Amino acid sequence: MNLSEKILLLRKQRGLSQEALAEQLGVSRQAVSRWETGSALPDAGNLLQLSRLFGVTADSLLNDDCDPVSPASAHPGSSSRKGKRRLAGICLAAMGLLGNFILYLLSRAIAVMVPRISYDAAGKKWYHWSSEQTGHSLKYFIAEYDLELLVCLLCLLIAAGLVLFFLEPLKKRADQLRRAIRSRKNAPPSAAS
Repeated sequence: MNLSEKILLLRKQRGLSQEALAEQLGVSRQAVSRWETGSALPDAGNLLQLSRLFGVTADSLLNDDCDPVSPASAHPGSSSRKGKRRLAGICLAAMGLLGNFILYLLSRAIAVMVPRISYDAAGKKWYHWSSEQTGHSLKYFIAEYDLELLVCLLCLLIAAGLVLFFLEPLKKRADQLRRAIRSRKNAPPSAAS
């Protein structure tokens, strides 16, 4: 099976029209038609995009002895890697949120020394500390037990988890934007009246 037949087969398997495929690649519908009839070949950049879009290796597209491979076996473990990455992101964010929630619950259960705040005639704020003045405050609980570093680490866990979780969708969106920009650059200028 040659390249043109593979492009046609893979496009139809994915239920894409020539126009839809051309739009995703940032090329004209006529270019896709020429690739499928064998009258032209995609350039290296388009070939790479085709392989990613169809979930097959570029080698399997170019090698006439290879039939197109199903997406699951073309990139072994790629979808499971994405799933594992997203799961790891959820776990990290959940650990960070759980740790912060536990600190909050502890701050509500354990009384710590809190300041009495007063204002002088000029409106300046004064803090008065007394061991008899206790209360329940997350801010002063963290300060009393020197937990600032722990809170920072828990917040970093949340941030890392969110990055892992949203990394793939952000990459896909960035690729779509790049293709849209490229197609606008390649579009002929409109005639001025």
